[in-house]
Amino acid sequence: MGLCDMCGRRSEDGLMISGAIVCGTCVGELQIVIEKRRAEGKPVEGVKIDREGFHKTYSGIDYLIRDVPAELINKALRRADVDGDSLRDLTVKAMKAYLMEKGGK
Repeated sequence: MGLCDMCGRRSEDGLMISGAIVCGTCVGELQIVIEKRRAEGKPVEGVKIDREGFHKTYSGIDYLIRDVPAELINKALRRADVDGDSLRDLTVKAMKAYLMEKGGK
């Protein structure tokens, strides 16, 4: 169906609630937020609520990086495994090192 407005993951079982597409995993959380907002007398705007939840949960986005040499990935995964890191951890460390080297913010 598309991406969940709350968690950002691809959702085939998504539901439309208050104008937002929400995956089966996030439906309960969204309903709790909606009921809380209603009890507080606040407006219920699905997409706005979902994006607030998304940004509280995730500071970033899922990215697909294409055409990375398989040999490089395999070596990096083996080394990351030895160090107890995930590929995500390794990628974040590499980006931080790059920014420190280049003086980026």
